Amino acid sequence: MYDDTAFEQLVQTVKLHALTDPVQVICDARTFKVAGQRTEATLLSAGVDAKTFIVPDQNGKSPICDETTKNTLNNSLPKTAVMIAVGSGVINDLVKWVSFERNIPYYVMATAASMNGYAAANVAATVNGVKTLMRAHAPLAVFAVPHIIENAPFEMTASGLGDALAKPVSSADWRLNQILFDEYYCQFIVDIVKELEPGYLDHPEGIKSRDPAAIESLFKTLFYSGVAMTLAGTSSPASGGEHLLSHALDMLSLRDHLDHDLHGRQVGIGTILSAALYEKLWAQDTVTLTPLSPHVDAAFWGALTDEVSGHYQQKLKTAATIANRFSNKDAWQKLKQGLTPFLRSPQTIKNCLKIASAAHQINNIGRYSTDAFTRVWQNCHQLRSRFTILDLAHMAGIMPVCACDLIKKWVV
Repeated sequence: MYDDTAFEQLVQTVKLHALTDPVQVICDARTFKVAGQRTEATLLSAGVDAKTFIVPDQNGKSPICDETTKNTLNNSLPKTAVMIAVGSGVINDLVKWVSFERNIPYYVMATAASMNGYAAANVAATVNGVKTLMRAHAPLAVFAVPHIIENAPFEMTASGLGDALAKPVSSADWRLNQILFDEYYCQFIVDIVKELEPGYLDHPEGIKSRDPAAIESLFKTLFYSGVAMTLAGTSSPASGGEHLLSHALDMLSLRDHLDHDLHGRQVGIGTILSAALYEKLWAQDTVTLTPLSPHVDAAFWGALTDEVSGHYQQKLKTAATIANRFSNKDAWQKLKQGLTPFLRSPQTIKNCLKIASAAHQINNIGRYSTDAFTRVWQNCHQLRSRFTILDLAHMAGIMPVCACDLIKKWVV
C-alpha cells in the first residue's frame, strides 16, 4: 500500500492475526526516527503489544546483512507473533531472514525507493565473505507513506533508479538462459513492470526534483520487481550480470575493510556496461565461442578464492554445452532477434542516470582507478553459477580484452 494512511492500515492488518505474543518492530537508528517510532506508537495506541529493536550500527556505520548481524538479531529477540521491518534493504533482508528461520510472518514499512527487494522472497546476504542469494519468504504486505519515500535521502532514491534500470538487461539475461539452456522463463513476469518504466525512464528529471508521480512510479517498479522475483522463484527477472559488478565491489570492500557505495548506484554503472556488452556483441554478424577459463583469478580474489570458485565451477558445466552453439550464423541471428526487444542502449541508460543526478561514472561510486575497476568487471562474472551476458562476452572474446575500452567510453 502506497498511501498516506499506511501506518493505520499496517496496524489494522496486523490486528487480523491472533496475537498471543508481542509484535516486534525492527529498524536501525535512522529508520527508527523516520518511521519506526511512529509504527510502534500507532500499534500501541491501537492496543497492540509492540516492542522495538534497533539493529545497532557497526563501527559507527549502518548495519550490514551478514551471518553475524542476523545471529545477533535472532538471539536478541524474544518470542514474537509478527515482525515488522521498518527500513529498506538491510533491515528488510535481516527481518526476512530471521522471520523465515522462526517460521513467523512479517510485514514491511518501507522508508525509501532504494532497492527492489521489498516484495522478494530472496535474502541478499554476505555469507563466508561472498554475496549470496538465499530463498526465504516474502512479506505478507508492504506499506509506504508517499511523503516519507519522496523525502528519503536522495542517494537512496538514486540507488533505486539504478536498480530499476537494470530490468531490461536482467530480463535479457533471463531470456538468454531460456534460449541457451531451456531454463524456466515467463513473459508475463517480465511484463509486470513494463508499463511503469516510462514514468522514470522518460522523465528522469522528475526523480531529481522528487516529483511525486515519478517517485511513485519508481517505488512501484521496485515493488513489482520484487513480486516478479517471488513469482519466478528466482532473482533472474531483476538481477543479471549487471548486479554481479555491485556484488563484487561489496565483497572486495568487506574483504579489504573499505567503504563501498549503495547497491543500486553500483548496479546502475553495471547496467550501462552490460548494455554496452550487448551492443558490442550484437554488432557481430556471427561469433565463435571458446570455453570459459577453467579457473577463477586467485590473484584477484585472494582470500575469497575458494568460495568464488565453488560457484564458478558449477557455471563451467553449464557453459560447456554451448561452445559450438553459434557456429551457424542463423542461430546467432535468432538469438539476437530473441533478446533485442528487451534491451535499452547504454546511452539511454546513462542519460537517464545523468539527468536524474544518479551515479553514472565510476568516480561517482568511489575512488577507483580505471585499471582497478576494470579488473573487477573482468572477474565479477566468476561470482555466480548463473550464466549472463558477461559470460557470453568472455566466450565470444569481447571480454576481458575490450573491458578497459568500454569502461573508458561509457563510465569514465
